[in-house]
Amino acid sequence: MNPRFLLWAILLSAIPAFSQQVLKGYSKPATFHIVPTKDTVTHSLAITTNFDFYKNEKKTALIIGNGNYKNGPLKNAVNDALDMAATLSGKGFKVILRENASRVDMRNAIREFGTEINQGGVGLFYYSGHGIQIDGVNYLIPIDADIELKAEVAEECISAASVLKVMEYSNNRINVIILDACRNNPFRSFSRSDEKGITRMDPPAGAKQGSIIAFATAPGAVASDGETRNGLYTSKLLKYINTPGLTLEEVFKKARIDVLNESAGLQTPWENNSLTGDFFFTIE
Repeated sequence: MNPRFLLWAILLSAIPAFSQQVLKGYSKPATFHIVPTKDTVTHSLAITTNFDFYKNEKKTALIIGNGNYKNGPLKNAVNDALDMAATLSGKGFKVILRENASRVDMRNAIREFGTEINQGGVGLFYYSGHGIQIDGVNYLIPIDADIELKAEVAEECISAASVLKVMEYSNNRINVIILDACRNNPFRSFSRSDEKGITRMDPPAGAKQGSIIAFATAPGAVASDGETRNGLYTSKLLKYINTPGLTLEEVFKKARIDVLNESAGLQTPWENNSLTGDFFFTIE
């Protein structure tokens, strides 16, 4: 056989084997080792796993308790506010407290609160006293409100939405609103069945990790002022605020269960929630 022809035959027969080896080599699965950097995954997890963060975070509370009304006085509203203020102060909150506040007192306190929460952190507003809904708008009633006509409510009272708006404009991580304001309407001259209690409200926008607004009872229903020192709802909140390891949502859930049980199902606390982050009143 011609030597040149034999050489070409050998070379041509080797090509398929060589191609198979190359293809086989590239078909092997690749293994990747990805290590998260500190300022991506680790940083985002710190807010939910580092309990020192919650202890040291700036926390501000505005607490108002109105009970000394000429019409429909409330025996426990000021006690509720005082006990909530003492409890939150012990949890590291800077507390702005007003008892039996006039409309001017309430407005000035809200302004002070708004200035304070512009520095960020957690903002909490707690109100215990009379509240009323008029045409679907919720109002908090100062003790000096002089109301004879329904049309006077807007100028004599404080719109709950105005407080939420102040919190919406803050730099807070989380906003918390607690309204124990679902007692009976004290202004019988213009009350209607559809204006009993207060109506549903959405939590304020703007907070970096959301907001929660909590009501002492379901929209349109009435809450108990309580037979002892505190209103039924606030007494349960105080209990679970002091319970270690509970997230914000768990505090409200456990309080709701207790209120339902003790009221024989007549009072159902309610929340509207947009939270994406956690908060703990008591770590340990």
